[in-house]
Amino acid sequence: MDLKKRLYTLLWGWFLFFSGLAGTQAQHEAPIASGSDNILEAESDNPRRSIEALKDVFGLGTISGHLRNYFMNTINQGSLTDYYANAIGGAMRFRSHRIYGFEFGAAGIFTYNLFSNDLNKVDPVTGGIADFEHQLFDVLDTENFNDLDRLEELYIRFIFNNGYAMFGRMAIQDSPLMNKSDGRMKPFAFQGLWFNYNILEKHRFNLAWINQISPRSTVEWFDFKEGIGLFNQGFQPDGVEAEYHEQLESEGLAMLEYQTRISHFNLSVYQWYLHNISYTGWLGLAYDKNRWNLGVQYVLQIPDGFQKTLQYEQRFVQPEERGQVLSGQVQYLSDRWTLRAAFSQAFASGRFLFPRELGRDQFYTSISRSRMDGFGNTGVLTLGGNHTFGMEHFSAGFDYTRTFGPEVDAFEFNKYNLDAYQQINLSLNYEFKGFFEGLHMVFLYVYRDNLNNSEPEVVFNRGNLHQINFITNFEF
Repeated sequence: MDLKKRLYTLLWGWFLFFSGLAGTQAQHEAPIASGSDNILEAESDNPRRSIEALKDVFGLGTISGHLRNYFMNTINQGSLTDYYANAIGGAMRFRSHRIYGFEFGAAGIFTYNLFSNDLNKVDPVTGGIADFEHQLFDVLDTENFNDLDRLEELYIRFIFNNGYAMFGRMAIQDSPLMNKSDGRMKPFAFQGLWFNYNILEKHRFNLAWINQISPRSTVEWFDFKEGIGLFNQGFQPDGVEAEYHEQLESEGLAMLEYQTRISHFNLSVYQWYLHNISYTGWLGLAYDKNRWNLGVQYVLQIPDGFQKTLQYEQRFVQPEERGQVLSGQVQYLSDRWTLRAAFSQAFASGRFLFPRELGRDQFYTSISRSRMDGFGNTGVLTLGGNHTFGMEHFSAGFDYTRTFGPEVDAFEFNKYNLDAYQQINLSLNYEFKGFFEGLHMVFLYVYRDNLNNSEPEVVFNRGNLHQINFITNFEF
């Protein structure tokens, strides 16, 4: 039995044992909600108890998790092959009792293919296979539909008065570029060191060093030398295929975050350094008063000098590229409605580039199935809104987005060779109450329409498609 299987056996043994102990201690402590980002707030629900034996560290711990069923169906243009799949799985997390400021946690996640058509059936026109549906399983092993477990978390955390320090495999606090993006069966997962410090409840600092990743829709862990470039590497500005996977010699990513609120203003500042790859600075300023919310985001990227030492096709970013994006939003909130309009502009100084293995960009115009990554000299308009019905737990949403500028085979500002497109997302969200509290259902319909080019190789799994998503999630 290899090390990974041994760890899983040990982990699930813990879960079975601790769940019994935690059940007997339910009167002592309420479980923390799955995926809680505010560690300090969560700690207020985790009272200190006297420790009389080592087993009390475990018996006073908490169990949380979720079960998820995800049905997805992509309907491609005309006679191009359609695909569908239904994945089922879940996750379970254990967090120990805190003793002398220390606690540890572990989590495992698993997925199975309940049913699907042949996701590896080759489309006779384009030679491609399923894309989105494979993202429910393992995109790095398209034959794997059952051995899909992953050790998601295994960490130790020290909590002090104004923050905490955490080391290991952890659920991070989302940032605009590095985030969990929990929109499939397995989110992005990270290993490293995370330090949080808060001053007077108005100034928040996060400092992180990440040295391993397990990208969304994968089951293995990778260091940065292997992990960057696992997904589509796209093209270089001159049109040659990029080949930077395992060429970048990157040891990891450092992040510094600062957030504060002054009167009606929220300020957020981020700096990411991808070792040997690039520096990315992010500035966000939002203003909210009464029912209005205004926001602006600006990003500037500068290549690391190491990129010059690589051959042209092996570079993640070319030395002369300076990715810049300016994004703005106006939002209005009423009792039942939220309406928003946003526009983002990627400038002609270079393409906006950030590894897809680390998360999904969160600009104001970013919506499901549509991001800024890879674009330069491109504008994006997004209009959207949400409506809450008489029952507070039932809502509907819509988004319309349109890109201005990208052209097929114009690689200088189009890393992934996408045509300009327009896209509509329609969603329904229902959260159950009472006996079924914790059960959440989401229906998402996506329509994407290429504006200029409908060649099969350009649109297959990328444009002129309809997609149906139905997700049932139960959190406990």
